[in-house]
Amino acid sequence: MKSRIPVVLLACGSFNPITNMHLRLFEVARDHLHQTGMYQVIGGIISPVSDNYRKKDLAPAHHRVAMVRLALQTSDWIRADPWESEQAQWMETVKVLSCARAETPLRGRCPEDLPDPRPLER
Repeated sequence: MKSRIPVVLLACGSFNPITNMHLRLFEVARDHLHQTGMYQVIGGIISPVSDNYRKKDLAPAHHRVAMVRLALQTSDWIRADPWESEQAQWMETVKVLSCARAETPLRGRCPEDLPDPRPLER
C-alpha cells in the first residue's frame, strides 16, 4: 500500500467570532482528503488576523485568539496559532503559510523538489 502524503490544514481569517461552521470546515476537509486515499491530515491550524486588518467592528486580537482556544479545547488535532494576530501589520497569506510550515511536524519531511517555502520579499 502506498503511504499517504501528510497534510496540515490552515485557515486564516478574522474569526470574529469563531463559529461551529469554522470547525466543521476543518472536519469536512479532513474527511474528504482522507477519503481520496492519498492524504493523511496530521493537524489543523487556525490563524486569526492582527488588529491591523482594519475590519470594522473587529474584536481585539487577544480576545479572538482566546475564543479560538476555547473553541478548540476538545480538539486533539486543531490548534490556534497566535503568530499572525501578534504582528504589527497585516500579513500576506504566503507569510503565514511560511511561518506555519516552519512550526509543523512536516518540517524537514517535504520532498526536495518543492519550492522554497520562504516568502518573497517585495
